[in-house]
Amino acid sequence: MKPILFVTATAKEMKAALGGVCKLPRLEQGKPVEFMFGDRPGLLLVTGIGVINTSFALGRALAGNDVGVVVLAGIAGTFNADRFPLCSACVVRKEIWPEYGLKKGDQVDPKGLGFSLSEIDGQPVWNEVELSSGKSLFESGLDRFEKLPEAVSLTVSGVTATAEEAAAYVDEYGADLENMEGFAAAYVCALVGVGLCQVRTVSNLVGSRDSNDWDLRGALAELGRVCSALVR
Repeated sequence: MKPILFVTATAKEMKAALGGVCKLPRLEQGKPVEFMFGDRPGLLLVTGIGVINTSFALGRALAGNDVGVVVLAGIAGTFNADRFPLCSACVVRKEIWPEYGLKKGDQVDPKGLGFSLSEIDGQPVWNEVELSSGKSLFESGLDRFEKLPEAVSLTVSGVTATAEEAAAYVDEYGADLENMEGFAAAYVCALVGVGLCQVRTVSNLVGSRDSNDWDLRGALAELGRVCSALVR
């Protein structure tokens, strides 16, 4: 099989995901480094936070390396604490970028400008990209993630800080999670024809700054439990 490109936004997430079961090489933002996932070769990449860092670092890494699949791992906020409670894990089946398009009051029309982001396989891409999930995970050699529940995620540049804004996002998009890199990674991978598996663990309730609605340490620990299976 071709190599795995394993991606996180931060070195902290990379160390949480894989560092608990093996020694990691020196990590530097934007620079992929070689790594072995058991007997399968791979690369580790810390992109930096947000869509700009992710697009640049991942695009450059894919241009210079022939990989079989990309795994994006990290923490995320939950809109639905009943289905995705703190410290739970999931795979993202669809990414939505709610900030692209023509802004009308509190809503954004992705088709309002009349320009799609691009076309892939003859279809315009507006503000949604599908990711690898279900059967495609097995075909990519990532069957360890196949049984995780699937989620729909929003990618934002500004973290949602109020319950009212969170409720508006749920009403508009029916999203389960919020993160800051997923759409960028999904879009880049779709453009070059490489599958993306995105694994997220829940660190907080979207829209709340109350410490009772956050468990960053627990989410990072769960990220390690889920992702360490790749190197065992």
